Amino acid sequence: MMRVERMARAGSALALVALVGLGCAPDDDASAAAGGAADRDLAASGAPDGVPSGAKPAPGDVFRSLDGGEATFDDLRGNVVVANLWGTWCLPCRDELPELVELARIYGGRPVVVLGLAVDSGDVDEIRDFLEEFGVEYPNWTIGMDDAVATFGAVGFPTTVMVDPEGWIRKELLGPQTAASLTAEIEALLP
Repeated sequence: MMRVERMARAGSALALVALVGLGCAPDDDASAAAGGAADRDLAASGAPDGVPSGAKPAPGDVFRSLDGGEATFDDLRGNVVVANLWGTWCLPCRDELPELVELARIYGGRPVVVLGLAVDSGDVDEIRDFLEEFGVEYPNWTIGMDDAVATFGAVGFPTTVMVDPEGWIRKELLGPQTAASLTAEIEALLP
């Protein structure tokens, strides 16, 4: 009986890993633009004065940049930040990268930062090589899986967090996004 129970648990764990690895959001542009059920719009009533309705502060954690330096969300204040949690091991993340590259191109020179947060993706050289293969030139920081879950509440990958210029997380999007759907989110946050 113990062997059957262990096999059932292993099957459940594999199913969870498959869901995380495959992403959990719809692929088509219409569903992504409309905001899938897994998206969390943080607009809610009852916010204290000075806090956007339903928003929560961007993390104050210190992250490692790929150049070996330290970086924080406070360093990006004054910009809309599109923070994308991704992994080299995540197939939907790979599919999404060209959309993020296009988004960074569209908003070049404007107060918008596309930021990658590489989750458990190997050493810095491996991450750099991977990003170069996809033509990624926007900044990337590293983060461990436990920190991605604890800090951002990530339940799958990719996860995209929209941060307004004052440093408030305004929306969390699960699954691959398109440049078009993210453009709509950015425009809503620009002053």
